[in-house]
Amino acid sequence: MKNNNYVIKLILVSLIMVLNVPITMSQIRVCGFIKNCEGEALYYAGVSIRKSKLEITSDINGFYEIMVPDTNSVLTYRYIGTISQSIKVGNKDTINVFLKDDIRPTEMEGVMIKKPVIYLYPPVETEISVKLNYSGNLLFTYPEYNDGWKVMAYPNGTLKNKIDNKTYSYLFWDGEKQYTEQERTYETGYIVHKDSTVTFLQQKLAECGLQPQEYNEFIVFWTPYLQKNRWNFIHFRIGKAYDTISTNSVIPAPDTEIRVFMDFKKVNNPFGITPQQLTAPMRNGFTLVEWGGSELTQPLKIQTKEGKYIQQ
Repeated sequence: MKNNNYVIKLILVSLIMVLNVPITMSQIRVCGFIKNCEGEALYYAGVSIRKSKLEITSDINGFYEIMVPDTNSVLTYRYIGTISQSIKVGNKDTINVFLKDDIRPTEMEGVMIKKPVIYLYPPVETEISVKLNYSGNLLFTYPEYNDGWKVMAYPNGTLKNKIDNKTYSYLFWDGEKQYTEQERTYETGYIVHKDSTVTFLQQKLAECGLQPQEYNEFIVFWTPYLQKNRWNFIHFRIGKAYDTISTNSVIPAPDTEIRVFMDFKKVNNPFGITPQQLTAPMRNGFTLVEWGGSELTQPLKIQTKEGKYIQQ
């Protein structure tokens, strides 16, 4: 009889423990669209949960979807060149946000450094460590940066991360930095119509030294950004000019580096500009390839063919 009483008490205690599980363990799905005040979708706008490291980004249509712990959660929405908003979830499962333009002095605005990716091509299977030298804020890395990446790299470009033992095609990071006035002054570049974007990138990226797999991945990522605008000013930071954005500390050091970073900004009308001369080194030995880009929101100074600088 005593044993039966013990079993009954054990069952009762278990039921009490189950019934007292906080309901906050079930998460809430929140979704919506992020746009500017003109109703244009904001691609890659950030959405984060206050007091949490979790952050997601909106898609090409400005749509986002995120799971929050409870109705007391506060979501923060941000996009470069706009004023961030924080909204308590409450009983809402759909939150549409319109972010206002930020009219702070342009020197203080940050610029999103989007999707720099690093490919590694050693001649033989090699363990390689990579560290970024970057003056801005890192927003997301893949695989996780952990004060540097350490990978086993193979001649075909495949990377095996030493931390999680998973396979990757390249090293990825996103960041935010400020451009100085000098960095926003251009003597050469291109004015490109949206309908010519793909053909233009295929030609120019090949001239910069990217191979089809690399420039196709660049085109797939960047074309939706560029085709939002009828006309774009485009300038490539290649070779040492890429160092304005970031540099890499790589062990063992690569024999060849091919680095291409695209600055671009919407312009209202085409104008005469000196075309940029693009060159690329031959791939010899251990080769590192890197590409990235940024959509500029600050005013630019661009030199026309006549030698005059105009502000865009």
